[in-house]
Amino acid sequence: MYKLDKKIFKQGSFADAEKDNLFSKDTSIGERLRQAWYLTCMAYGIDPDNPPKMEKHLFSTRKHEC
Repeated sequence: MYKLDKKIFKQGSFADAEKDNLFSKDTSIGERLRQAWYLTCMAYGIDPDNPPKMEKHLFSTRKHEC
């Protein structure tokens, strides 16, 4: 049976939550995407400057005949 570990969480105010927000209203969409790409790369162990190539031979396309 799973139980909630109450030692990990703490009660906070909306002001504290706003301080912990990574993206302020002034952060551009491009900067948000750059930060998201970096976090994704760190989570999957990918080099952000040299991502792996997509293996295109695994996919195929064809025209849909009506």
